[in-house]
Amino acid sequence: MGSLLDEYGAFIIDLDGVVYLLDDPIPGSALAINHLQEAGVPFVFLTNNSSSTAKQYVRKLQRFGLTVEQDRIVTSSQAVARYLDGKTEGRRAFVIGEEGLTSELKPLGMELVGAVAASRVDYVIVGWDREFDFNKLKAAVLAIRDGAHFIATNADATYPTPEGLWPGAGSIVAAVSTGSGQVPVVVGKPNPLIVQIALDRMASGPKGTLLIGDRLDTDILSGIAAGIDTLLVLTGVSTPEEVNETGIRPTHVRDSLSAMLNG
Repeated sequence: MGSLLDEYGAFIIDLDGVVYLLDDPIPGSALAINHLQEAGVPFVFLTNNSSSTAKQYVRKLQRFGLTVEQDRIVTSSQAVARYLDGKTEGRRAFVIGEEGLTSELKPLGMELVGAVAASRVDYVIVGWDREFDFNKLKAAVLAIRDGAHFIATNADATYPTPEGLWPGAGSIVAAVSTGSGQVPVVVGKPNPLIVQIALDRMASGPKGTLLIGDRLDTDILSGIAAGIDTLLVLTGVSTPEEVNETGIRPTHVRDSLSAMLNG
C-alpha cells in the first residue's frame, strides 16, 4: 500500500484528536505535517472547536514544533461568520461561546449582548463554552422561544482529552435545543459549508483532496457530504467497530496521522 501523500494533492486536517489531545501532541503528527510543508503540499487545518482564535491555534501548534500561518486555520467560528455574512434578519446576538467565536462575529457588526439583555435578540449562537451555566441556558431558551434564530458551531457531543472524553459543544447545544424545543442550524462539520471554506482557502477542488479526522459523525460525514475522500485516524473519538455500527464509511482508516506517510 503506497503513501497517501502519493495519492492526494491537498489535505484538510482536523486538530483535536488528530494532531493533539488538549495540550498533549499526538506522536508523529508534527512529523507528518512538517513533511507536507517541506513537500509544498497544500493543506489547512479544519476544526469544529470554536473556543480559540486562529492566532491562538497558531501559538498552540508552535508549542508542538509546527510553524504555520493563520490562513491555514479554518474554524467553526469562521463558518458561523460566513453563514451570517450578508443576512438581513438583524445584528443583535446572544452568544454562548468563548473568544474564538465572539472575535469572528464582531467584525460583522454584530451587537453581542449578555444573558440579562438577551430577550430581544435576532440570533442565539452556541459553541463550546467552559463557563456555561444555568443563566446562559435560561437566556438562550427564552430568546429562541421568543423567535431568535438558533445557530450552533457544531454538535460534537464530546471533546477528546488525555483523561477521556469531556462534554463538547454538542452537549451544550443539546441542552439549549431540549429547553427551546428547536433544532439549530449547525454550520460546522458535517455541514459542507465549512469544508468549502477550507477548499477555497487552498484554491482546491474536492477531487484529489483528502479530509482527515477522528470522528465519523462530523469529520467523515462532512467529507462525504462535500464529495471528498476521507481518512479516519484512530487517535481520537471513533473506533473501527463504529464504522460497522454506524454505516459511515471513510475512504481510508489509519492508526494515526503519521501512518499516512507509509500507507
